[in-house]
Amino acid sequence: MAKRRTKRRTHKKVSEEDLSKIPKSMVLHLGAALKNHSLSQLVNDFRNTMQPYTAINLRERKSNKLKDFIVMCGPLGVSDIFIFNQSATGNITLRMGKLPRGPTLQFRVNTYSLCKDVRRILKHPKSVGKDSLEFHQPPLLVLNGFTAVNEAESHEKLLITMFQNMFPPIQPQITKVNTIKRVLLITKDKKTGEIELRHYAINTKLVEESRNVKKLIQSHHNLKKKLPKMTNAQDVSDLILDPYAVGGLTSDSEVEDDAVVEVQHEELVKKDAKKPEETGTNSVTTERKKRAIKLIELGPRINMSLMKIEEGLVGSSKTLYHAAVTKTQRDMDELDAKHRQKEKLKAERRSKQQAAVQAKLDAKKAKKAKKARFADDDEVKGEANGEEEEEEEGEEEEEENADEDMPELKAEDYENDSDLYSDVEV
Repeated sequence: MAKRRTKRRTHKKVSEEDLSKIPKSMVLHLGAALKNHSLSQLVNDFRNTMQPYTAINLRERKSNKLKDFIVMCGPLGVSDIFIFNQSATGNITLRMGKLPRGPTLQFRVNTYSLCKDVRRILKHPKSVGKDSLEFHQPPLLVLNGFTAVNEAESHEKLLITMFQNMFPPIQPQITKVNTIKRVLLITKDKKTGEIELRHYAINTKLVEESRNVKKLIQSHHNLKKKLPKMTNAQDVSDLILDPYAVGGLTSDSEVEDDAVVEVQHEELVKKDAKKPEETGTNSVTTERKKRAIKLIELGPRINMSLMKIEEGLVGSSKTLYHAAVTKTQRDMDELDAKHRQKEKLKAERRSKQQAAVQAKLDAKKAKKAKKARFADDDEVKGEANGEEEEEEEGEEEEEENADEDMPELKAEDYENDSDLYSDVEV
């Protein structure tokens, strides 16, 4: 049977070292959020946004706790966790945590729109699924409206850093432009401080070619596209050199000049091995072509506000920033002292628990050793008793053999005792 061909140039395997550096995420919802069908759909849409390095088929149960997922994040190499939750009053929050030790950013979700709602309002929506080609590569992250890192406050610097580390960094020398299929736009309103999250798909079209040539190219890639009509054409040159067909864009697909960019296009050219002047088999040629870029929104849309930043990941930890509460330096110092005291008591309790656990383990080991020692003594005693029993059985056998050698005594021979003394005179 023939061996299946493996693509080595375009399908290079990622090494384990590079794979460990790629940030992976986990999106989940807990508590009352499990009963909200709309919020469950938002979680699924957000998982599609975070593809491909996310747990897309994760299923939560009512009995699951947050610690259950955090424990599994270590072996799976998860670096970011997103937790949607709904309070008893109906408020929806999003917690964004960095594993393994934090920090954690807590947002209040003001409004959100699902992917199906976004498709409903678009005139020409893009139909994609979780296995579509657009989700095979991470999206391009664009931050808009944030303060420069050198001038930003400490909490905003941390916010920018957390957003930038959600996806693997782009290397301009290595990353191919045609592999970037999506854009994740995060915009901050400088007046209100609200953060808007939008998700788009990138669609490109050739600009320089004529309309008829574009139809030929599109019909080659997509068999559903119709070929241009050649009823009134005398030659193929009429189709290509038609001055009325030049422009590449119709009235309904007009784009601005800013949306037209030059993109490097790599094409593999196969050389004929029969010609002696050409050496080598294949070569890659790079061409620059003008393309019109169009963004089609996929969804979801999320409008949220930053509430607070905590130092740890779970439990009561130190609050680094709070949007509604401002404290003086004296109050902050007092809180730091209380926090250090809590950490000290926590460390003492942990050391006591570890000592108690170790003492139980030592007692258990000693008990096992004692049982093993008694078992060995019983085996030794059993062997000694066995030898004594064997000796006793040997003596009994010897006595039985001696009894067998003695003559038989019958009572019939001694019925008249006078015969024994008949010769004796009285």
